[in-house]
Amino acid sequence: MKQWLGWLASTLLIVAGIAFWLPVQAKEENTPVAALLVEALEDTGATAQEVQVRLRASSDQANSPEEWKQVAEEWATRLEIPFSAADISETGHGLSYRANADRSGVQIRYEVTGVSSNGLYHTYLVLLLSGSPTSLPYIESMQKAYVTALRDASFNVQIGTCIRGMDNVKMSVDQQEGRILSMFRTLEAKELERLQDETVVSISGYTHLWEESIPLHGQKMNLQVATHRNSDAGTSITIGTPIITVEY
Repeated sequence: MKQWLGWLASTLLIVAGIAFWLPVQAKEENTPVAALLVEALEDTGATAQEVQVRLRASSDQANSPEEWKQVAEEWATRLEIPFSAADISETGHGLSYRANADRSGVQIRYEVTGVSSNGLYHTYLVLLLSGSPTSLPYIESMQKAYVTALRDASFNVQIGTCIRGMDNVKMSVDQQEGRILSMFRTLEAKELERLQDETVVSISGYTHLWEESIPLHGQKMNLQVATHRNSDAGTSITIGTPIITVEY
């Protein structure tokens, strides 16, 4: 599938200038955001296929590669991530520590990077939780536990959520637009920006159902939905907050 992340370069540049995304929390009935997104997607008749939640936090600077590795292993222990088979590598810009785990049908990817600057290592921690919609309760439980642990340590945690789905119909651009706007109505969202070509439609907007957002052209944005007609199958549908961070 063609990668369309570059298609939103302007939006990503805006996001890149933000130090941290604030955690997203649903306002109505405390329904988790991922569950709201899955429901909005499946209300259109499409089938949700993958749920992905990404947590990101920054740690204190490390004074050496050894201290950086100690931080990575300490947090792997705190978060109960097995690290005996962790992959540690060094690049021209710093260090990378990766470990994977599978728990209750949820794939967990743990990564700590150390960006070198003036002899110090700026340390960033990323947790990626992914699974099928049936694993959503476990993803939500793990997300809550990990966010609590990180916030208890005074970390500012960024949360991004993406849902991938598929509709068997090979939709025209007009049909794709209608499908996206149907999800916007379900989520009580207003449109802010639209991009499209012969096979892809992407609409970004804002919903009041969760408070936090990122700036887009002087306005608040916390929702993006994209569709892509596939030549071999139907039409893929991806929905994310505050933006889509996966290929579509």
